[in-house]
Amino acid sequence: MKMKSSAVAPAIPAARPINPKFKDRLPGIMTEICDSLLIIEPAIERVTVQLKEFLDYLGFEIQKTDLEIKQARWEAKVDLAAVRELEAWLQQLQQLKADFDVNAMTSPPERIRAMLDRVQKLFGL
Repeated sequence: MKMKSSAVAPAIPAARPINPKFKDRLPGIMTEICDSLLIIEPAIERVTVQLKEFLDYLGFEIQKTDLEIKQARWEAKVDLAAVRELEAWLQQLQQLKADFDVNAMTSPPERIRAMLDRVQKLFGL
């Protein structure tokens, strides 16, 4: 019968002494950052709504342009220059949508909060 080996979690070292000036200033710095986040986070939440709305409209424009291309190809006399122009426009729209990462644009407050948590744990605040 094999015994299960229990994985021993590495011990988290205690906070080490830091420069006294830094130690005195650190709580104030953390408070200033948190106060700023209280202002930034609601604004980020509002802009997220507009960014997602823009993406909805961009998706509609992509579908509309794709339909225009398909219709232009079925005309009795296909205007190749117009089709190429529409295809180039569609490609630009699709690239914009691919590059338009709402999460990346709105995540800084979350990253800041995660870093603040790490700082608090590391320095025992």
